[in-house]
Amino acid sequence: MTAIATLPPAVACRAPALNLRWMVWGLLFLAIFAGFQGGRYYMANRLQELGIASALALYALGAWRGLFMLPRREWQAWVIRPILLIGGIMGISSLVFTLNYQGNVLYSFFSAREFLLAFVGPGIYLLSRCGLPLSDIQRVFWIALVALMLNYLFFYFTMDLREAFFSSDHTVSNLVTYDEWRGFRLKPPLFAIMVGLMAALLLVGQSNRWSSRLGAVAIVALAAYIWSIVLFRSTLATMVLSILLYPLLLSHRNRVQLMLVAAPLVLILLPVVSVMALENFLQADGGNIRAKAFALAFEHIPRHALFGAGEDSAYGQSYQDIVAPYFFPSDLGLVGTTYKYGLIGIALYLFMHGKIWLTLWRANIAHRQDHGRLNALLWALLMFMTAQTFNLLLNPGLAYAQGITLGSLALALASLTLKAHSTKATATVAP
Repeated sequence: MTAIATLPPAVACRAPALNLRWMVWGLLFLAIFAGFQGGRYYMANRLQELGIASALALYALGAWRGLFMLPRREWQAWVIRPILLIGGIMGISSLVFTLNYQGNVLYSFFSAREFLLAFVGPGIYLLSRCGLPLSDIQRVFWIALVALMLNYLFFYFTMDLREAFFSSDHTVSNLVTYDEWRGFRLKPPLFAIMVGLMAALLLVGQSNRWSSRLGAVAIVALAAYIWSIVLFRSTLATMVLSILLYPLLLSHRNRVQLMLVAAPLVLILLPVVSVMALENFLQADGGNIRAKAFALAFEHIPRHALFGAGEDSAYGQSYQDIVAPYFFPSDLGLVGTTYKYGLIGIALYLFMHGKIWLTLWRANIAHRQDHGRLNALLWALLMFMTAQTFNLLLNPGLAYAQGITLGSLALALASLTLKAHSTKATATVAP
């Protein structure tokens, strides 16, 4: 740090100390691994707390360095706004629950701590703008994705899934799901697996180096094997649909007109598809209970329509105490999110979903213009967010740890790509 202090600001920004870079790599790996729920299989997911600490450390380090190296408006956009957004969600939801049900505001606030994982995105944006190479961030991202897959397989082969499913400890029983045709299945870090699968598939067809191609094939094999265990058909179907739509609607800016032409057809089909998806959702195992939970959600939403019921806590009254023992908002898609956060919360959710998707779409086009090829991670994140759009009614994943982590990383990586594209374009037109 003393060496950096003696250099001019521009030089210091381009050459961060090597030991600091290694520390950032470690913090980033922990934040991604824990954020995608890699530690859920042991110690009751205590690793998530370390991931939150890592995300906050990255953010604090980036905010401090950016204070001296970045333009004021850019610094405020990536330091002040995340605090207002994340702090607002946690603070308002906990306060609302306390006002509605006389709970403990601190219990509810810390129950919502998974939102703190969202600080990983602003942290890496700020650090990258202050000299940390974007290639380093992407390399750590790849390593974390592979580690998450191997971690899942290790516990899948070593854990007694039947015993875990019937465990009296809910932190253990919640790790395993069961149905008649798929048997006992260990819940995976699904978001990481699907992003890794899509990114590796692109590398297989795009990479010019045999070493990269072989590595990509190995990742595809890992992800495909895990999918053969969990068999989440709707997730895979929407990912395939996203890939098919990419060359038709998403690959170039001039396809926007085609998207506008197709929009009325989508609006016509959306209610039909939604009803079919909902029927399939309710006819699955536990469908009767889920249908009752939906009915209760619709009954309770009008009581707290604006801000919702708020964030409950395991150390006080919970939704199961207030509504019904089988009532879990996370199982009810957008309806559950509306119950929990109200109309304002669901509007904010849809805005952030759209913002992340649009930034990824623009970044993919910009990267292709600058480099003549797609960036595998950016493209995979766009495909996943597109698939999430199709699944939005039943799976608002960005409201929970895996989605919070993925959305924050996606927005940061896409914004850095657009910043690099803008800088390159400015340098090109400059005399």
